[in-house]
Amino acid sequence: MSVFLLTPAIALVLWLSHAGLAIAGSPATRYTRWVLFGGLPVVAAVMLLSGSMAGFILALITALTWLGMVLLEVILTMGSMVARDVRAKRAA
Repeated sequence: MSVFLLTPAIALVLWLSHAGLAIAGSPATRYTRWVLFGGLPVVAAVMLLSGSMAGFILALITALTWLGMVLLEVILTMGSMVARDVRAKRAA
């Protein structure tokens, strides 16, 4: 598997575990959130500072992967809020 495909694949697996923990209501989501949303920009910065063309491409792929994870996190948060509101309305 190419390195260029490996970064998004690993990030997707981490995000799926993060989403599963969030749906289950686990407090461990704060750690997976730090790894995803704090670690990916750091990796992109390190790759960019390497100065090579491959580093630039990997930084670009990592930054785009990070933006995709942010979009998925927004969708997960909106879905969680809607589900919580529906449960509150049913209980009332």
